[in-house]
Amino acid sequence: MKSVFIISPYHYCHCVATLVEGLQKNGIKVFSNTNHNYVKNQVFNVETAIKVAEKTDVVVLAHSALEQKYKEVLSPLVNAVSVDVFLDGSDNHEYEAKPSDYKLYLKREFMGSTESNVHPFLFGIEDRYFAHTNKSHQEIWSNKIDDLVCIMSACEKRPWRFDIIESLKDTFDKDDTVFIGEYREGEALTSVDTGDRHFSGYFGKLLGSRISVDGYGAFAARQTGRFWESIANGCLVMYQTIKPYEWNNTFIDGEHFISYSDTDELIEKSCYYVGNPDKSEEIARKGYEHALNFHTTTHRANEFLLLCDRYL
Repeated sequence: MKSVFIISPYHYCHCVATLVEGLQKNGIKVFSNTNHNYVKNQVFNVETAIKVAEKTDVVVLAHSALEQKYKEVLSPLVNAVSVDVFLDGSDNHEYEAKPSDYKLYLKREFMGSTESNVHPFLFGIEDRYFAHTNKSHQEIWSNKIDDLVCIMSACEKRPWRFDIIESLKDTFDKDDTVFIGEYREGEALTSVDTGDRHFSGYFGKLLGSRISVDGYGAFAARQTGRFWESIANGCLVMYQTIKPYEWNNTFIDGEHFISYSDTDELIEKSCYYVGNPDKSEEIARKGYEHALNFHTTTHRANEFLLLCDRYL
């Protein structure tokens, strides 16, 4: 395979950006109708995009490109080309499309399938997540200054986060080595649309923290970008239980990260690992090394290419 055309939404998408970066690092020429996911070869004109897509080896359709707000612009492209792969980055849905309509169907939150062509496709650790340069985990950990951060917002789409945030605030209210809440230090990033979440100090805050607490995303999504961002910056990640979704080369609770099922368990484990930094470091290191061994964007691209060889 030498070239791929990805029909993308007009916003940043973790799944699309993961695939794009990995393929480009593997020497695959990636084309897309947008520039929102770091594609080096953008084809904005629909008529030209159709011609380019027809000449590429594989055409991928991202589910978020089917959103109603993009329908008028993207329907001519989607309807004119033969799509080989459907990239379903949705959460809390079994399928966004019919797997039988595609040669290969990749699912972000995979719950098992009777369709043989459906396979999991997780986020990966994009290069931009790393706030450090080629440092060992030991070096990263030795420079951390905060005990714990919980950088997340709560809203009607993520109501479970209210209890998580309030419980942590009640427990660590007077601890100046703990930060809880949205982090908006520095300038808002303009190079990528992440819903006004990332500021210039964001990754540095994760890099300086030993423990990062996160919870399910919108609509109970079991994967969040912050899980991967925290791992990339050497944190011990504390996260809500990931089951029942299936991950390739899964992160193991107690070995690569720490899970919690409710706020009582979260507070108990948070206090324990704050008080036992050596144990925190061991798990954080194993999680970091596991991610580098199995969950970079290059690994995702290799998974994609192997599946394309099998189904296309």
